Amino acid sequence: MQTLLNQIRIYKMTIKLNSLVVYKNSPAIIKSVGDKYEIELLNNSSKKVRIKDFQLIHSGPVSSLNNISKQKIDKNSLKDAWELILEEGVDLSELSELIFGENSPSNAWTTWELLCENFYFKGDIDLIEARSEEEINLILAKKESKAAAEQEREELLNRIRKACLIPEDSKFMKEIEQVAFGTTLTCRLMQDLKLEQTPEKAHEVLLKTSSWNNFINPYPQRFNISKPDNAPAVPELPPEERMDLTHLEAFAIDDEGSNDPDDAISLDGDSIWVHIADVASIVTPGSELDIFARDRGTNLYVPENIYPMLPKKITEILGLGLNKISPALSIKLKFDEEFNPLIEKIILSSIKVTRLTYNEANDQIENEPFKSLLNITDKYGQKRIANGAVNINLPEVKIKYQPDKISISPIHELLSRQLVQEAMLMTGEAIAKFAIANDIPIPFASQTFKQDITVPEQDDLAGMFNCIRKLKPGTVSTTTSKHSGLGLECYSRVTSPLRRYPDLLTHQQIRKFLQQSPFIDDEIVSKQISEVQPVIKDYRTVERNSNKHWTLAYMDSINWTGEAVLVDKYYNKGTFIIPELAYEARLQIDDKMELNAKVQLEFTGMNLPTLTGSFRIMKGCDPNGTKISL
Repeated sequence: MQTLLNQIRIYKMTIKLNSLVVYKNSPAIIKSVGDKYEIELLNNSSKKVRIKDFQLIHSGPVSSLNNISKQKIDKNSLKDAWELILEEGVDLSELSELIFGENSPSNAWTTWELLCENFYFKGDIDLIEARSEEEINLILAKKESKAAAEQEREELLNRIRKACLIPEDSKFMKEIEQVAFGTTLTCRLMQDLKLEQTPEKAHEVLLKTSSWNNFINPYPQRFNISKPDNAPAVPELPPEERMDLTHLEAFAIDDEGSNDPDDAISLDGDSIWVHIADVASIVTPGSELDIFARDRGTNLYVPENIYPMLPKKITEILGLGLNKISPALSIKLKFDEEFNPLIEKIILSSIKVTRLTYNEANDQIENEPFKSLLNITDKYGQKRIANGAVNINLPEVKIKYQPDKISISPIHELLSRQLVQEAMLMTGEAIAKFAIANDIPIPFASQTFKQDITVPEQDDLAGMFNCIRKLKPGTVSTTTSKHSGLGLECYSRVTSPLRRYPDLLTHQQIRKFLQQSPFIDDEIVSKQISEVQPVIKDYRTVERNSNKHWTLAYMDSINWTGEAVLVDKYYNKGTFIIPELAYEARLQIDDKMELNAKVQLEFTGMNLPTLTGSFRIMKGCDPNGTKISL
């Protein structure tokens, strides 16, 4: 300890006024000496520091840092100095003399910078050693390698900027892909390009460089959605007593290409049977499959793929009509004088199902049993409308993508579709009433209006568009409340347990009732609802964004032109619906243009990463048919 104190004392003695020191890798001049030292910095400011905060470079005197400049080093002198100290170390002042012949402040500072380069020499101010030739060669090789890598990197950046990539660049573009897919938030390559590191900007770069084309939809991966390849094992259907209802004609009516039929209907005199896939027979509360389904929340349908909530094997076992005999949860509905649906029976059953498309069922709508089924469901629909239901029919389409081909087809209003919809709604109302009467905690769906709503005529697209905006988003909870949009005092979704977790949860509770076992606690049901709703919301966002993506790509691929209807306007900005595509377009208009005016639009371009399209109005007419002056 005494030796160290003596060294500090000697070091202090050498530090004089106007000495040159290094402070935070920059030169400074000692302006006063004491317990703390005042130093002058390059910007002419002063600062008081402790002795341990700086190192002495030269005792001076130095009048101004402006006089300190980097000196030119003679290569031969540098080599001679290096050879002289190969066997023995020196301090900074000695090395400065060896290289420059004298140790001036500027020479000392240049020597210190040379030491900092850590190439020919190593160590610190008090003991500097020469590196071996092997060390120097190794450092030189690393420098050359680094310089080459930096050159290659700069060439890559230039190729990206100019959108002229070479095949070898594809591995580097994967880094930008990860940002576009939302897998990572940071990207060194985009940082070097001085680009905002967002999924949209990454998507833009990938399109510009032809790393991606319009047929890559990033949204499923951006929301971390994957097929259930790691799903838990699916057990066999358990042996249970089931009522044989195979004598009933049961019809599962779906869109063409549907592969998850989970509901069917039968006529039984004046009653209707609604049969639902008995998913809760296999997916039991708290099981691995139950947790797996809850993590997904719902099926995801995008034009290029289906991401199922449950493993495919469950659908193969339980999908109605996929096997000769299907297990089901069957609900028999009868109706009171006001045509309110009441549950007459609710049982586990075995049924024989015929699968039909909506078009096939519609072709038979005048034949039995469809004629009678339609009569019953139509009366129920009229009851809902009388109770304030909002029946809005804005254009809908089905978008499908197959390799390098996009197709968009309208979903037509069909009596068969109306029949199935009303049958499912009456089942949801009846189950909700049944759950309330028997104190069964289930997810109830409800919806309120922002204000009073008058439902417009069917051909008033603007009226229907603005009517929807008056509806508040629906909510799901264990507390029952009116579903104003459907015109129902209470309602629960129950007919799609293969595709929606809240429906499955309701089935699990109904089974508890049938087995006379304790229900899943209300608090647990509420917790599960709160966990699954954000997931379902994300899936809906993915579906909506995916549909926009493929619609824009479709319009771009065919240089689309077609009819649009003005449904909303604010001064000189208008929102149009393109009926054949169910797409909303926004563009500038004459503020005198009337709502429901029809125009011919031409698609002029798009920004696919931001899901926006550009259009030009070619011609148009007002609702009364008068030609619009453009």
